[in-house]
Amino acid sequence: MVRKLFFSLVACICTASLLLGLFIFLIIDEKPHVDQQTKVAPEHIERLKRTFDQQRERILSNRQKNMAIISIHPEDADIAVNYLVKHFVNGRARMYMTHRKARIQASLPLPLQTITGFINLEATFVETDHLPQPHAVSIGHISIPDFVSQFLLDQTVRWLQNYSKYNSVISAIQHMHITTSALSVRYQWQGGLNLSDSHFPVLSKSEQKKIYRYYNLLAHNNSQQAALSLSEVLQPLMNMAARYSVTNPAQKENRAAILAATFYVMDLPLNYLVPKAANRPNRHRPIITLDGRRDFAQHFIVSAAITAYADTALSDAIGLYKEIEDKRSGSGFSFNDIAADRAGTRFGELATVSHTDAVQLQQLINQGIDDKDLMPKWDDLPESLSQNVFRQQYGDFDTPAYLKLISTIERRVEALPFTY
Repeated sequence: MVRKLFFSLVACICTASLLLGLFIFLIIDEKPHVDQQTKVAPEHIERLKRTFDQQRERILSNRQKNMAIISIHPEDADIAVNYLVKHFVNGRARMYMTHRKARIQASLPLPLQTITGFINLEATFVETDHLPQPHAVSIGHISIPDFVSQFLLDQTVRWLQNYSKYNSVISAIQHMHITTSALSVRYQWQGGLNLSDSHFPVLSKSEQKKIYRYYNLLAHNNSQQAALSLSEVLQPLMNMAARYSVTNPAQKENRAAILAATFYVMDLPLNYLVPKAANRPNRHRPIITLDGRRDFAQHFIVSAAITAYADTALSDAIGLYKEIEDKRSGSGFSFNDIAADRAGTRFGELATVSHTDAVQLQQLINQGIDDKDLMPKWDDLPESLSQNVFRQQYGDFDTPAYLKLISTIERRVEALPFTY
């Protein structure tokens, strides 16, 4: 009897192992089905900003009904899906929209060193009276029944609703209308996020605590200073980050330090991020410069923060969008501002890409740097170019003349000491 049970157990284990091996074989592919890069261009930033401004005005001016429709361009939806998958799981994705249907494909690299390959996902979402429902979902070579897909989606929605920062967004969505020209989302805002408030509850309590600590360090140390260089701002922050990184992830400490520096350099109210900072006394804040220029310090630190909390593609696009806006509004397009943007982007990337790089950057900054170590050579770069002059000399943002100058800037940035 015992022998029978033993052989039955062995048979079950072997069968389960074979089934697991077959399952792994069927869901893993050698190559990704999706390999498009995340390309966030300035026009996407402009369109997003315009859409956000429009929705904000509608909500604030329509407090009684609070019903609105946001229309998302198909290209923007595709970029958003690809960007989110790249940012969270280092994968690639794309989205196609047809009449009442949206098809999403994604390729995710295996997070294993022993097995290489990709998990390719595909799902079609069909429009309903409320949220779209999944249909024809497949993982690798395995098709998932619709009722299983729907169950998993429902569980995911319930899980998100347990978190207050997602619940108001999920609950607000009333309907999604899918066409070839737009994804239209009808929502009824319940007041979970008041866009006229003086703060945006987007950070966790622990993150707010870190940022508050770093910001207070700057406010306390520099209350009597009239002016500071950006290198003088970053050194005490990286020193504190190094101390806290002994027991905490260095990337998270660097990220919080950079965001605190951004609000300090830009002279923004800290209660935008940390509500309790609304009660802190206002202290004198010195003028912050980078290599003698206030605008360079602002470009550098904003790009560093965007990269630290997002990624390089988004940071580069926003930096370029800022220059396009300057060109339109009168201050002109400046390649030296682009140099500050790219240097800040590289700084933010190295500060947060891995624990090793984060610690190495802390050590380098703590050894002593000056502004020449942060800002590449810029005095020979064209600046304050009007729209007409820029078009005459460089044409557009994909011409050989423009790309050659950008390539020069990139080489100079990579030669900076902190890029090791």
